[in-house]
Amino acid sequence: MFFDYLEKLRMSGRVHFTYQEIIDELSISENAAKTGLYRLKKAGNIITPIKGLYVIVPPEHKPCGSIPPEELIPIIMQHLKADYYVGLLSAGLFYGATHQKPARFQVITNQRIKHPLDFGAVVIELVHKESLEGLPTQDFVVSTGYLKVSTPELLAIDLFKYSKRAGGISHIATVLSELAPSIDENKLIALAEELGEICQIQRLGFMLERIDVLEDEDKKEQIIAKLAEYIETVVRPYVSLVPYISKTGHPRCKKWKIVENTHFESDL
Repeated sequence: MFFDYLEKLRMSGRVHFTYQEIIDELSISENAAKTGLYRLKKAGNIITPIKGLYVIVPPEHKPCGSIPPEELIPIIMQHLKADYYVGLLSAGLFYGATHQKPARFQVITNQRIKHPLDFGAVVIELVHKESLEGLPTQDFVVSTGYLKVSTPELLAIDLFKYSKRAGGISHIATVLSELAPSIDENKLIALAEELGEICQIQRLGFMLERIDVLEDEDKKEQIIAKLAEYIETVVRPYVSLVPYISKTGHPRCKKWKIVENTHFESDL
């Protein structure tokens, strides 16, 4: 009965259901539902990303333990009515700017989710942010709906803001080598001002001058010139390239007002 129910849902184009739906649609008791769901989960036919929500794992995805994270996230966030966007290294995938596929699918959300989102080869890392209101995102079509992904400009700021989660400064340099051609420097400056993240403009400009950008060095120089022009117009304190490393005893870059407290290099 339960396996037939999953097949019926899949044939109708549905890939998820709730605890109450299976009770109502099969006209069964709570005990019968719990027993059947336990068997489905044990057999790897469903996962429970959030209490009361069940997602079908079709045969082709059973070896991974889940449907792909980009398909799973819209289901979870819609169920929770949560704001979110795919960010950091995972967002880079959508702009061809992640050299290696990250081990975790990184999502920034205003919800605190205690339930571990770890399903075999699919691991979702949640980064909590109090408010996502007004942050620029881009919708990508996936089989389960629309997936919100940070714009290249928001991604560039977040890479420095959450540098530890982005794999460190050299990893950021690698991502920027491929991301830079997608960045609109005017949108970047406006967003940094709005968010109070001008320090990330300093870090980004400093880094761009020191790495190669794939395919479009002219675009790199265009971004650098605009960012440098902007930094000249604002009064800024010196900031360390990596905020969690001491500033003491390191050289300073006057142009970007950066304390060069670490070294980095792109892998590309």
